[in-house]
Amino acid sequence: MKFKSIIISSLFATSILCAQSASSLFNTHCSSCHADVISVNETGGMVTNVYEAPYVKDIIRTLKKETINQAQFVSFIKDYINMPSKRKSLYGKKALKEFGLMPSLSGVLTDNESTRLAKYLYNDYGKEKITNNKNKNAINTKDSLFTTYCSSCHAVVLGVNAVCGVESNVYGAPYVKDVVQNLKKETKTKAEFVSFIKDYINMPTKRKSLYSKKAVKKFGLMPSLSGVLTDKESTKLANDLYTNY
Repeated sequence: MKFKSIIISSLFATSILCAQSASSLFNTHCSSCHADVISVNETGGMVTNVYEAPYVKDIIRTLKKETINQAQFVSFIKDYINMPSKRKSLYGKKALKEFGLMPSLSGVLTDNESTRLAKYLYNDYGKEKITNNKNKNAINTKDSLFTTYCSSCHAVVLGVNAVCGVESNVYGAPYVKDVVQNLKKETKTKAEFVSFIKDYINMPTKRKSLYSKKAVKKFGLMPSLSGVLTDKESTKLANDLYTNY
């Protein structure tokens, strides 16, 4: 959570942001903690997803029970994301100890943006596919595996950098099309490409990285998807990357 706060602060201090849809606001500021699966937990024969923070659908369901109408729901969300506190939390001390408090988004979102985000959570979350509408070369992927596990870092635009009059998109990790292009140059066949992707996403290391130490230092290593994807799913993901990008 602290790492995410640092990333958000630095990006917004140095970037010019484009207008975003409500779903893009969620993808940019919330999904990596509240929607992206980081691992799975197997207890008593039951497999449950593990998230960085309380799962968004649980938050929405719990808050709707605690509020009378949309206005109260929106008011709570806006107040909480701007000034999070243990007292306001919907969850107990155990959850707070596990996840910690989320970083404040005060100064990151405008009042209009926080209102649109809260209304989106109340009315529309889960009713549409996650897409990246800010990117001129937007990826409207049909691959739910990529959307679920990869897009928030490798495809969703966090902002734009303007250097010497040239604007470039800012991502949370190397852009997917660049990754695919670079790996195709480094591998001779589709089989080698797929093998590399499967190996890397299950056990990422600096040694295996396609990028320089500077890039690894900037983005960090991606979290392992070992135990999150089955062998069949990781194969499908790798094949889709090779074919679609």
